[in-house]
Amino acid sequence: MSVGQTSLDADERTVLMAEYGTLRQEILKRIELRQQLVSMTLTLAAVFLGVGLGTGTIALIYPVLAALLALAWRQNDFRTRRAAEYIREHHEKRLKGLGWETYCQEQRRDWRHVVMAHGGVFLVTQMLAVLVGIFSYDASAPQMILLAVDALSVIYVIWLFWRSR
Repeated sequence: MSVGQTSLDADERTVLMAEYGTLRQEILKRIELRQQLVSMTLTLAAVFLGVGLGTGTIALIYPVLAALLALAWRQNDFRTRRAAEYIREHHEKRLKGLGWETYCQEQRRDWRHVVMAHGGVFLVTQMLAVLVGIFSYDASAPQMILLAVDALSVIYVIWLFWRSR
């Protein structure tokens, strides 16, 4: 028996395996949801940028939406990490033969690429929307307010993904 591993009766092992399976399913579902959020972000960006080419002010609405979608992405990332941590701490240490989450944690240096890729989608589409909006900028009060809010939204997304490292 390895360090930290305890002797389990059949009922305890069954309960732990059932919980492990449920948590793995939750992780997979959350990863799928994160991918859907990125796809939704790209779709919304295409719509807002397309319409924004004709009416720049419309494009300036997108960065705020992208920041909210980035927040949803980050929340799913946070919950995915917590579930994986729980599996590592409460299942893999007690159940012989489980080790996938520990292995993934050891390989985590690749995780930064995932965060940068997804964060880049949110950030680049926000910046493109701001550029489209600037090209039709006429210094009206709504545009000035939207540009200020957009700047805050871009800074927020940078901060949000910086914390995801």
